[in-house]
Amino acid sequence: MPKEIKISLKHTSLTALEWKSENTKVVSAVGLHGWLDNAASFSELAPAMSNLSTTALDLSGHGYSDHRPDGSFYHLWDYALDVIEYLNTKKQSVWLIGHSMGGSVAMLVAALAPEKVRGLVVLDNIGPITEEVATRVTTMQRAIQRMSKFKKGNGTRYKTKEDMILARMDGFTKLGYFASSKLVDRGAIRKNDQWVWRHDGKLSFPSPYRMDEESVCSFIDKIICPSLLLIANDGIYKEQESLVSSRADYFSWVKLKWLDGGHHFHLEPDTSKVVAEEIKHFIDHN
Repeated sequence: MPKEIKISLKHTSLTALEWKSENTKVVSAVGLHGWLDNAASFSELAPAMSNLSTTALDLSGHGYSDHRPDGSFYHLWDYALDVIEYLNTKKQSVWLIGHSMGGSVAMLVAALAPEKVRGLVVLDNIGPITEEVATRVTTMQRAIQRMSKFKKGNGTRYKTKEDMILARMDGFTKLGYFASSKLVDRGAIRKNDQWVWRHDGKLSFPSPYRMDEESVCSFIDKIICPSLLLIANDGIYKEQESLVSSRADYFSWVKLKWLDGGHHFHLEPDTSKVVAEEIKHFIDHN
């Protein structure tokens, strides 16, 4: 069973799940989950990676970690600051394992603090979502309008936790019952006679600012550590093979591999073992 830990940073507090390996030669890894997920995203993967001691963070606004103050957005670079501040408490560099949005954060951290990152593993992600310069004003207007109308406690309410599991299964990316229940167990809270999501409602706001393609590639170009990109055949890049290939070309030291499964292939019981084996093999040989 993982250990529940709390991490106090200068500007916020994070929570995490920690899986300790009994291997005396083990290396450390830090897991970064996707948007609206939480540290339980690594509950299948971490125990299967016997060569790693893994700490999976609840990113700000997710799981049991602190929410950002009212009036604050959730930018990728804010997450990067949180992770770098956490890594600064470590004596040695670590492997970063990021899924989806957490993969984008991990890539930024690897570029911004290369001395803290021994290696990089990205799961069904190839970097931040981009936007054309011409649409930035409209995007920011939409985000600010949502922020100005936000009221706490207006989120969806459910009669039972089972209802939440079924709703999460049919979300932006499809999930099996097992994977959905893992995320809901950590992501739900009961209030009176109803169930609500624990994460910050502000996470549903559209991002007020996204980088363009040139900016994303400039970050990738600064990643110097060994990097493993595992992309799901039925994930979010199913019809974007050219984007995956073009961005992978900017890495200086990379292995790219497509694996069976959907977006959460690292959490689904029928695909997580293969993902774990790929990561173990890559780390053992780098």
